[in-house]
Amino acid sequence: MAETEQAEANPALEQRGKRRRQRMEALAKARPAATVRVLPKNDDYRRVLKHPNGMRFRDDGGSVEWPLDRFTRRRIADGSVTVEETDTETENQ
Repeated sequence: MAETEQAEANPALEQRGKRRRQRMEALAKARPAATVRVLPKNDDYRRVLKHPNGMRFRDDGGSVEWPLDRFTRRRIADGSVTVEETDTETENQ
């Protein structure tokens, strides 16, 4: 019997699944996404590189805040962007 058929056959199971989905959604909203400020390697990367969420680098030469996801980690690893150190990071070290 498929999972949806089991839920239809047992209303208690359906309610439990609904409560679980609601809890997971609430946790996802409450948990802040990890972000990091990054700088491009050079002006060519500044011009062409953007995060899949649409965040581009500004033309004024500043850093941007990207989510610390697989895409960002890959760009850091290949050297196309560098992590900008903030004052709080240098104070903690």
